[in-house]
Amino acid sequence: MRLTLLLLALFGCAESKISEQEQDDHHGHGDESLPEDFDPSTELVTESGVTVSYTTSPDPIPESELFEVIISASSGTVMDADASMPTHGGHGMTVDPVLTDNADGTVTAAPFEFHMPGYWLIQVTVADEEGNEEQVRFDVDCCE
Repeated sequence: MRLTLLLLALFGCAESKISEQEQDDHHGHGDESLPEDFDPSTELVTESGVTVSYTTSPDPIPESELFEVIISASSGTVMDADASMPTHGGHGMTVDPVLTDNADGTVTAAPFEFHMPGYWLIQVTVADEEGNEEQVRFDVDCCE
C-alpha cells in the first residue's frame, strides 16, 4: 500500500519540463518555413519517364477539411496516394485515402485532410505493366 502511494505521489507530482523552443515548435507545428528546394509543381516525371500530375478539389486545399486529389499518369497504373509532413516528425494524415478509377484516365484519391498548416508531401505510387513501382513526391504548402 505504501509503495502504491509513493508511486502515485512520484508520478502524480512529476512535472514535464518543456523548453520554450519545443513549445514554439509544437504551436507552430515545426513547419514555419519551406525547404530551400521546395517545388510547387503539380506535374513531375518519374525516373522511367512517366508523367504524373494532380489537382485538388477544392482548390486551394482547405485546412482541416476533407478534399480529393485527382491524379493522372501518362502510363502505368496509379497504385497508391498518401500525404505526410516531413518536417513534423514525418507523420501522415488522420484519414486513409481510397483510390477510385474515374474511367477518364484519372484516379481520385479521397479523402485527404491536412489537419494542420505547413509543409506537406503528397506521395503518388505508379506501377508499370511489369509491376515495377515508382513514387513521386509533390511539395505542398498548406493552407492559406
